[in-house]
Parts: sequence; structure tokens; C-alpha cells
Amino acid sequence: MSNQLSTPQAEPVAFDPRHRPLFATSRWGVLLYRNQTYLGRSLVYLRTRALSDVLELTRDERDELWDEVLPALASGIGAAFGPDRLNYAHLANRKHHVHWHVVPRYETEPERRFAGHTFLDDRRGQIFRTRRRGRVSDEVLDTIAAHLRGHLP
Repeated sequence: MSNQLSTPQAEPVAFDPRHRPLFATSRWGVLLYRNQTYLGRSLVYLRTRALSDVLELTRDERDELWDEVLPALASGIGAAFGPDRLNYAHLANRKHHVHWHVVPRYETEPERRFAGHTFLDDRRGQIFRTRRRGRVSDEVLDTIAAHLRGHLP
């Protein structure tokens, strides 16, 4: 796995530049999601080609995602923030491109403090909140991303 990050112009599908890059492989990009309602929420996307249907992934793309990318991200989030579980969601409602939201859930201690900010997971037993909430300053977002990067394998 490579920590080299590509420029957004080189990728067929652009995501919001306010997301923070965490790491990338030759096929997959991993970003810290700009909305941090759930501390450590991230986004994993196919960076090599535009693709709207997850069933059209090649075996190599799928294997790298499941065997390398998601386990590395899960390990990093677990070590950095200690969530009780992770939700993985492939919605593609607004961005018609293969990508997953990786959402840490905090059940035993739903309120977390990090970088001077309070994060509250108040939807125990329910799907994660998808509406805009959890905006943090650029400085806090950068601090979360750096902390998470420091815990990636």
C-alpha cells in the first residue's frame, strides 16, 4: 500500500476538496470525510475509472478493497479513536460512483472529545445520520486526519 496521494485532476471522479486525503493505493483513494458527526468518518472511492455499479468491479479491484484498503482503514480508525463498530455504506445517491462511507459508531461512550471538539453519536441502534451536521474547522479536520494517518498500518 502506498501513502502517495494523487492530484484530483488525475482521477476520473472528483470528490469535495474539503475532504482530507488519508492514503491511496493504485486503485483506491481514502479520504477523511469533511463532515465529522462521527469522529473518524471516512470515504473510500475507486480512483482509476468512473464506475457507477459496484458489481462491475474487477476481481483485482474488489480484492484490493476488501483485503487491503478497508482492513487498513478499519485498523487505523480503531487504533486512533476506539469506536465500538464501523458501518460501511455504499449509497451512491448523489455521487454516482463506486465509493463507501466508513462510519465509526460509538455506543459505550457516545460522547468523545478530540482536538477541543465534542463529537456525539446520539443514534444508538439506528443508521448513521446522513444530513449535514458535524462540521468542524479546517484546523480540527487537519488534526483528525493527521492523528488517523499516524495510526494507519
